[in-house]
Amino acid sequence: MISFRLRPVFGVPGDDVARPYLRLAESDELVRTTREDAAVYAAIGAAEVSGEPAAALATRGPGVAVALAGLACALADRVPVLCATGEITERGFQSLVPSMASDGAELTVTDDPGEAARTLARSEPVLYVDPGFDPDEVSSELEGIEPAEPDPEDVERVRGLLEGERVAILVGRGCYRAQCGELVERLCGILEAPVVETMRGRGVVPEYHPRNVGVVGLRGWANDVIEEADVVLALGARLSERTRANLDWPTTVAIGFEVKDADEVVECDVRAFVEALLEDPPRTEPWDPKPSEPPGFDLELYRVVKAALKGWIGPATVDSGQITPTALLAARVSSPSEVIYSGSFCPMGFAIPAALGASARVPEMVLALTGDGGFMASFQELETAVREDLQIAVLVTRNGELGFTRQVMEEKEGRAAKMGLDADVPSIAESLGVEVEVIGKPDPDEVKRTLRDVEMSGETTVVVVELPHEDVPMPGSG
Repeated sequence: MISFRLRPVFGVPGDDVARPYLRLAESDELVRTTREDAAVYAAIGAAEVSGEPAAALATRGPGVAVALAGLACALADRVPVLCATGEITERGFQSLVPSMASDGAELTVTDDPGEAARTLARSEPVLYVDPGFDPDEVSSELEGIEPAEPDPEDVERVRGLLEGERVAILVGRGCYRAQCGELVERLCGILEAPVVETMRGRGVVPEYHPRNVGVVGLRGWANDVIEEADVVLALGARLSERTRANLDWPTTVAIGFEVKDADEVVECDVRAFVEALLEDPPRTEPWDPKPSEPPGFDLELYRVVKAALKGWIGPATVDSGQITPTALLAARVSSPSEVIYSGSFCPMGFAIPAALGASARVPEMVLALTGDGGFMASFQELETAVREDLQIAVLVTRNGELGFTRQVMEEKEGRAAKMGLDADVPSIAESLGVEVEVIGKPDPDEVKRTLRDVEMSGETTVVVVELPHEDVPMPGSG
């Protein structure tokens, strides 16, 4: 039986969560962040790097209101995060009962530990209303939830759909949650079928595996495999609009949870389904499309980020902006915990607090990749890193502007205004007690050497790389 401890809890104090806050703080099981959204982003980082649920704490009213950005991020990406708060009301002092939905999922607000656990088991966030919040109550409920076994008739029906066909196996983030990467590797070998990935499913089957041909979707480089297949077996993938990306999809069979755009859906535990299929695998038409390389950008930003990721050993978190597609195309991923980012909600200021959360659950140092805007949205959490002794490195690719926002505004409106940022990043970082290294020009080799030294030292450090204004190619633009 898996043990889910939901610790450490990330949070901000408040009068109506004083009891759990004190209990957790006094037992050294709480990381105090400066903002509630950062607490939830940190919980997302912890959940993503470990594959297990994580928890945050926020006072009612304004605390929950600030935490909503993090909960929206977790809801959009289906990350099992619990945010505990005190009593919430529709009227009166600090009243707020939040409601939000994303791509068919709605935020669960409950005071029932069983319902909270079932929500987390579906890989969805929950706002847990309990002024006496005890992580063990929810953890024990989680441990009692058995994976949903597939109906044998459903397995037989899917087996028949795959029989004699050219099959592509699409892996999504749900495969990581179900811990079935090795089983998927066995399945692709037996079926002699290629594996393609959603962007958030990267690394379930390592990208050095000879049958992993790459990512499909909006920024994908293996889209031709989808259009050449007879059947796509989608394992733990939601088939979001970014994954479907106006491709000509063949018959699609989705395993894991309800998917509106699939031809066949089997709602069950992905691991249990793959195990059942392996007991009597279908005879499919063998095919072996060759892996292709993701497109690179002829940009200083791309060369710097690629060098950083190549030289870094531990996990990395990625902020929103020009850094996002750059890092995702520069990375080579052998495990889903290596690169952590927001795939659907994309809040600016995600990377630094997410790195804090990841650092709390893994022994390696964590790298946060961010631009000027992401740094300015979350630099205060560097104080959290120092105070809580969480070792992270932050690479700030500084070009003095909100680059991606400028690009989108120019494309849509024909012009942009007030996109500049002139913050003294080194001075801000030093004032919060962290080490600073400044690289005055985009030198990939110096970036790699500097980050290796930082990783060896274990000291929380901000590395600033000065870059020119550049345009990251939009999807489909080459």
